[in-house]
Amino acid sequence: MTNKLMMVGLVFVLAISVVGISESPKKGPTPENTYYEGWLAGAKTESSLFTGTAHRLDYYVLHPLVAINWKGELQPLLAESWEMLEGGRVWLLHLRQGVKWHDGALFTAKDVLFSFDVYVDPKVGSRRHYWLEHVVGYDEFRAGTASRLIGVTALDDFTVRVELKEPMPLWIRLYLVYIIMFPEHILGNVPREQLIGHEFWSHRIGTGPFKWVEYVEGQYILLERNEDYFLGAPQLEYLVLRFYSDAASFIAALEKGEIDALPYETAIIPLDEVERLDALPNIDVLPITTGMANFIRFNHSRPEWADVRVRQAIRYAINVEEILETLAHGYAEPAYTIFWDKWCIPDDLITYEYNPEKARQLLTEAGWDPNREVDFIYEYRDSFTLSVLQAIQSYLADVGIKIAPRRVDPGVSISLWAKGEFDAGYFGFGAHDPALLSAAFQGDLYQSGGYHNERALELFKKAASFATNAERAPYYQEIARIANEELPCVWLWYAPRPLAFNRRVWGPYEHWKEQGRIYFNMPVYNEIEKWYIKK
Repeated sequence: MTNKLMMVGLVFVLAISVVGISESPKKGPTPENTYYEGWLAGAKTESSLFTGTAHRLDYYVLHPLVAINWKGELQPLLAESWEMLEGGRVWLLHLRQGVKWHDGALFTAKDVLFSFDVYVDPKVGSRRHYWLEHVVGYDEFRAGTASRLIGVTALDDFTVRVELKEPMPLWIRLYLVYIIMFPEHILGNVPREQLIGHEFWSHRIGTGPFKWVEYVEGQYILLERNEDYFLGAPQLEYLVLRFYSDAASFIAALEKGEIDALPYETAIIPLDEVERLDALPNIDVLPITTGMANFIRFNHSRPEWADVRVRQAIRYAINVEEILETLAHGYAEPAYTIFWDKWCIPDDLITYEYNPEKARQLLTEAGWDPNREVDFIYEYRDSFTLSVLQAIQSYLADVGIKIAPRRVDPGVSISLWAKGEFDAGYFGFGAHDPALLSAAFQGDLYQSGGYHNERALELFKKAASFATNAERAPYYQEIARIANEELPCVWLWYAPRPLAFNRRVWGPYEHWKEQGRIYFNMPVYNEIEKWYIKK
């Protein structure tokens, strides 16, 4: 794809490859009332567009119907209220009236029906279609026997009815928060197979607090405040998203006061730099543990990973405790299963203490070929990742497993997963609720690497019928044991992610400090319309 911007919820990244800009955009913004956010530039590939940071445009410019706020609570946005009927099998979404797209068109139920269909339509090719898999008509639409998602209907211009296959009392919180609204009056006549490459994505029309003004490839995106924003016009006049190609450029820009915040989608700040940066008078650093497990993921279509003893041997071979002490500087915790939330984790998990002798024994029993070289891919390029990859390579070599680390861009990575053209790799996987991690056990979804566990999926389904954590906990704890014993991925640690902010701006630091964890790949409502530059 060339210069293709995609709906953030639909895989969304922008083709960029550059160094950061050295001067402000030409149109309008002044430092006195402008918020500068650094974004990571990604290399141009067939299937990569913006980096993962781009999903924040789903809040800045576009919008979902409802969002998770920085406190982890539901925030009404384009839907001002909703009703749960039949125990959560049917939902009525009451849209906020009088909301206008940035071009002046009225937001209505037509936009909602269109947006739902776009996510599910196989002609579009969204890898996020499963967010709507619980809606009636999903299977038929995906199979090509229906032309739209029949479970979503408009009762009038401002009321949408959604029918699910089964009752899900947490459906709004778990799934609707990811579904971004797109303008039917602009994109409705575009052939579905042409949506991803449409010019709309390089100049978006949304309903959010900021309007798209200018995009200069590889340099910046300039946004200006939406005076008609339905929650009130932002106090910031402009928001500038500047692109940088490496961590050193990011940190230098932060220290010089050229940007006010770093992205959180990848680790920018070296862990041994946290104290130094935090001591600077204009910068505050929050050393957040993400709640996202880092792990070794396998291509389960390859026969060498079929024997669980091989996967267990890899975990025994890696001295996680030593890595966290020497390389993570105490900012990370070991992971023994897929979940992060304490209420999902039982106290009887196998902890896989470092034991290279046991690893060798398991590999011998499994018939591992010590001459087999493992193609080992990874995406992150921060200093922590590079250091731990060297350590992992050394630990595994010590027990007879040779890996050849190979960095790929996110778009290439997705393509490799889809085609099965890799052996294993180092990745991360997180979500704002444990229910959303079921994809790791569903063999036909790319997050699973081909691993399928019907019992785990059955437990996820049962847990979804309950509304409280206390009711859901026994099901997730059993899933945690499956992930711990089966090791579909070798769980290593919860990713450390220091965030840094220029304190001239009120808002981002305060909200991140209260949030305390990262909600990956979703638009989080954080009251950006109330942020301001301190005088």
